[in-house]
Amino acid sequence: MLSVLSAQAALAIENAHLFLQADLIADLVHEIRTPLTSIGTITYLLQRPELTTDQRISLARTIQREIQRLDDMANNFLDLARLESGRAQMRFEATDPFQILTECLEVIIPKANEAGIAVDLQICDQLPEVELDRDKFKQVILNLLSNAIKYNSARGKIFITQECDQTFFHLAITDTGIGIAKEDLPHLFEKFYRTANSEPAASGTGLGLSICKQIIESHHGSINISSELGVGTTFTINIPIHQPKH
Repeated sequence: MLSVLSAQAALAIENAHLFLQADLIADLVHEIRTPLTSIGTITYLLQRPELTTDQRISLARTIQREIQRLDDMANNFLDLARLESGRAQMRFEATDPFQILTECLEVIIPKANEAGIAVDLQICDQLPEVELDRDKFKQVILNLLSNAIKYNSARGKIFITQECDQTFFHLAITDTGIGIAKEDLPHLFEKFYRTANSEPAASGTGLGLSICKQIIESHHGSINISSELGVGTTFTINIPIHQPKH
């Protein structure tokens, strides 16, 4: 465990030059305290001789989850720092957006089925190719679809629509989940922001939507959200079919 934590510390130091903003560093320090405190408490408990084997295994699994959380947080911070500093290399190429969505659904559908959530895909005919950074756009779609499952209602649904006009590609992902209060909507893309009613389901790093926003804006596009408590949430992505020439 100490080796893993040391490796994470070394990684953070090696890449410290990426964190150009003091508030980003402060956020990182604040957020890693929770998993580190959890790991510290569990290692103390593991020294108690009266623990059963099952209890020790359960505590060890918790340590494993917290270490994975730290690793995810480090990777997400590096992604966000590169995007915010303009150091992320965007590799645009003419891409079939439906193909990317199909690949994402292959990952997501088993999770949706396990949660009893139906997925409805609607696309217009003959979508043109769109100039995208394939990997980063796929990262956005996977994040939004994962959230649509995580924050959905029991036996809920996810609706996905794709269409194009003369200049823009539009993608909308709608869930029938818990929804988001109006006062929370302006803060959804802020780092580490979580709504009060999402806390029971929240288990990630709190950086996913911030990264999504940075990626879409790097495509010279926009990502918008509309939601109603108890009804559901829709994320809408708008990206130019052709990237501006520099």
